[in-house]
Amino acid sequence: MHFENLWGLMGLPLAGGAIVLLYILKLKRKDVIVSSTFLWTQVIRDVQANAPFQKLRKNLLLLIQLIVAALIIIAFARPFFYSTAPGGRSIVLVIDSSASMQSTDEKPSRLELAKRKAAEQISKMGPDDLMMILSASSRPVSLTGFTAEKAELRHAIDQIQPHDTPTNMRDALNLAADLVASRSNGAAGEIVLISDGGFEAERATVSDQYTLTNLNLGKAHVSYVPIGTGHNNVGITAIDFRRNLGSGKKSVELLVVTHNFGAEPRKFVEEIYAEKQLIEAHEITLTAGGEDTEPFDIDEPDQPTRIQVKLDIQDDLAADNQATLIVRPRKNLRVLIAGKPNSFLEDALRVDPGVELSRTEQFTSGKGFDVVVFNDQAPTKLPEGNYLFLHCVSDQTPVVTSGNAENVTAADWERQDPVLKYVDFGTELFGSAIKAEPTTWGRQLAVSEAGSLIVAGEKNHMRSVFVGFDLVQTRFMLNVSFPIMISDAVRWIGAGDEDGEGGAVHTGDAITIPAPVGSGRITVTRPDGSKRDAVTGERGGAIFTETDLTGIYTVSGVGVNYQFAANLCNSAESDTMPHRSLTVTDNPAAVASHSVKSRLSLTSFFALLGLLVLCVEWWVFHRRPFVS
Repeated sequence: MHFENLWGLMGLPLAGGAIVLLYILKLKRKDVIVSSTFLWTQVIRDVQANAPFQKLRKNLLLLIQLIVAALIIIAFARPFFYSTAPGGRSIVLVIDSSASMQSTDEKPSRLELAKRKAAEQISKMGPDDLMMILSASSRPVSLTGFTAEKAELRHAIDQIQPHDTPTNMRDALNLAADLVASRSNGAAGEIVLISDGGFEAERATVSDQYTLTNLNLGKAHVSYVPIGTGHNNVGITAIDFRRNLGSGKKSVELLVVTHNFGAEPRKFVEEIYAEKQLIEAHEITLTAGGEDTEPFDIDEPDQPTRIQVKLDIQDDLAADNQATLIVRPRKNLRVLIAGKPNSFLEDALRVDPGVELSRTEQFTSGKGFDVVVFNDQAPTKLPEGNYLFLHCVSDQTPVVTSGNAENVTAADWERQDPVLKYVDFGTELFGSAIKAEPTTWGRQLAVSEAGSLIVAGEKNHMRSVFVGFDLVQTRFMLNVSFPIMISDAVRWIGAGDEDGEGGAVHTGDAITIPAPVGSGRITVTRPDGSKRDAVTGERGGAIFTETDLTGIYTVSGVGVNYQFAANLCNSAESDTMPHRSLTVTDNPAAVASHSVKSRLSLTSFFALLGLLVLCVEWWVFHRRPFVS
């Protein structure tokens, strides 16, 4: 036990001594003159008894009064002792609201069950706990601050809506850990994750155990609450198209990939619509875990057309049973080849029925052409324009050169970039290449051990592509990827985004809407009819990020009339197998709460005890035997 006022204890010997002194002191009697000898004996006895002190005898009242005095003095000294007790927790409740949480194996859905589980977590809060709610989909969203108000927390949970997007769980957990770490009172950090586990994770040897890596949790501990029971789902995991080359007829090849994630074989009909008109229907049978890759040709439309694929099937998740592309007509391009003649290059350009080709050995002007292709030589200075540089450079090339390299290969390349889509360099050896690095306005698309192999650049109103290897010193011109690469590059340079790439994005991804300079604020109508605003940049184009619903988005504004689609097409979300166990790397040991060292005051206790003893003293005093 400790005391805040140690000097107050000095009163103990003083008060105790004073009480004892009162009990051993005797009253001094007056002398009385009497006439009887008998009375002298009594007088002598009284005189002897009037000595200043007497022998201290056992006395209950004395003991009680000493105890009362001690208790009162100890109370004035303000006693206390240190205690270690559990402190309040800082809890971040992360609720998965991605596409897979719409699965109906739990009624009415996994998300609704997750909300009930979240309400149970709120009910378990201690009196000193603080909690905040985080919704996790393609981007984590904080719905509350740290609060102990259970009604506010429950209201936030009720407002959570499902999103047709994948889950970026790493960002959600890292954000939750940062929020826990921001608590300055040192409270214990805990993250409670309620999810079906349908997100990117490393699969363990046991089928239902997954590991989430690359996290920075600090001292926060993650608890996992699994949701879901079944996995009866078939989904579209990929959809794309490419324009057919070399047929002489403008057509596109549509590619649809469907996958059966269930444990039983499934038979269903896949339907393809062009602007709500059925143009194709065929039956597909998939074994458990089976996949179907179905390409087929359709005529290229002469105006932007919505191509929609639907699966006629009943399963747990509806968000992946349809996907949409917007196919825009191919723009006719006038292309000029300047420099050394190359028949392979000319043939590669001619396979595109939308290209009108011209050739010259001495370049004078690119006026009247959508794209100028320079083969092996180019003027040092060029006006701004749209150019393809093959093993040559000028002041409009998006690279800085530093000599030549021999016998290089492509170490890596951007396979999803529109300039290199469907292009595979493999282990192709390029006998001669220009050493180059991108400028500030260029982006590297392919790299070799000697530097950048292919770079695309865009500035002001021009686009250019640099290809660093010499065409005649490689067998790549004999590869099927060569005409695809040339066509992709010319299309990106000359047509820009006009004939698009299917006019579609993955749900949750940002899209740059092609809006001319000066369009100002534009309006985007989402698939559910809600409207959002976007602002055109100084150089045109408007970035839009709220693509969390599958379906068609319509853009309107000054000089803007545009549509695009958003599709789920994500295997991690379509695989609705619930993950019963989730391992989080660098997850600290579980801590329910932190220990807090506090001072517990005993002043009130001693004061009350003293009052109680005073009551006892009063009772003893009035019950004492009366001696006359």
